[in-house]
Amino acid sequence: MDVLSATGGRFMTHESIPDEGFRASEARRTLANALRECGELADAVEAFEGEELRDVLDYVDSLRLVMADSTLILIGVVRGDIS
Repeated sequence: MDVLSATGGRFMTHESIPDEGFRASEARRTLANALRECGELADAVEAFEGEELRDVLDYVDSLRLVMADSTLILIGVVRGDIS
């Protein structure tokens, strides 16, 4: 039986959907990497002006979305909602 993938609108078979443990591992890795990038961006936020600062802020906003998604997955794992 095919189900609609949450990303990309592609159809995937049940067997091709990543298991929850894999999703949790990927979420943890993604969140850790995004947090590291945020730390590295602190100097840019302090130093840049104008267009460069706007570009940095746009990137920070994209990281915020990635972090929110990964955080929700990990909260589910910690609560036992996701194994």
